[in-house]
Amino acid sequence: MTKLELILVRHGETDWNKENYFRGHEDVKLNATGIAQADAVADALREKVFEAIYSSSLKRALVTARRIAAPHEIDVRDKPAFLDINYGVWQGKKESDVAKRYQPLYKRWKETPWKMKFPGGERVKKTWKRVNTGLREVLFLHGTGCVVIVSHRIPLKMMTSYLLHKPFNEFYEVVHDPCAISTFEVDDRDYMPVRLNDTRHLEKLNLPKPRDF
Repeated sequence: MTKLELILVRHGETDWNKENYFRGHEDVKLNATGIAQADAVADALREKVFEAIYSSSLKRALVTARRIAAPHEIDVRDKPAFLDINYGVWQGKKESDVAKRYQPLYKRWKETPWKMKFPGGERVKKTWKRVNTGLREVLFLHGTGCVVIVSHRIPLKMMTSYLLHKPFNEFYEVVHDPCAISTFEVDDRDYMPVRLNDTRHLEKLNLPKPRDF
């Protein structure tokens, strides 16, 4: 295989995903469903030969990555560039409460998210630069083989948009469900999507379809 197979995986479910709390840099752990989802990804990717597996340093991503890596006896490489977006004062708050208390900002986040700067948190444009700089570093280091990146909802929207050559202001249109798999075939700067937001490996868990949150 002369091309790189890049696999993008979102971490498994947490209680904060289920209950619609903003997570960001809060170090929320996987719940039982999230563990089962991570194990389903591990089973789906069991026959792959990994060159490397990278993860955000937050527990929900690291635990997901370690469970995927376990059958391959490979260490997970902690990469802070793949941290979730910093929601600032929204972190740990329920979406419905944020929508009421920060109505104009929440409206901006829903309608023009690329213009957003979270109070006490990160500017979306800065997150895009951080995440995709990290992605380019990984692509530079690995020209062949199979590489896995485990990250979060917003960073994966951004990485997928970058790989699809979508403009920055369209990143939010991408959907990446918990423990869904997206795969790209990479040849230099040619990024060919093979599958996007694939959740077939999770069907055996009989879970309801998650919100894009």
